[in-house]
Amino acid sequence: MERIFVINKFESGFDIRALAQDIYAQEEYCIQTLDIPDEKIYGTDMIGDARLEVILTDIEEYELKEDWYINLTRVCA
Repeated sequence: MERIFVINKFESGFDIRALAQDIYAQEEYCIQTLDIPDEKIYGTDMIGDARLEVILTDIEEYELKEDWYINLTRVCA
């Protein structure tokens, strides 16, 4: 299953401009800060100046209850 999330709440003190300029920084933010497993990230893209689109793939039913997924849904709410 593929899911798309749009993140508009970032950790305080994080430089959003760094994300806008570097796709690797976007993925690192997802992995390091949001604890999203690397193998689940299909792609990322900045929308405007302050929103990060994250496309996840191969999401299994049991993962919908894992901490990283629940946290991601909260950040996107």
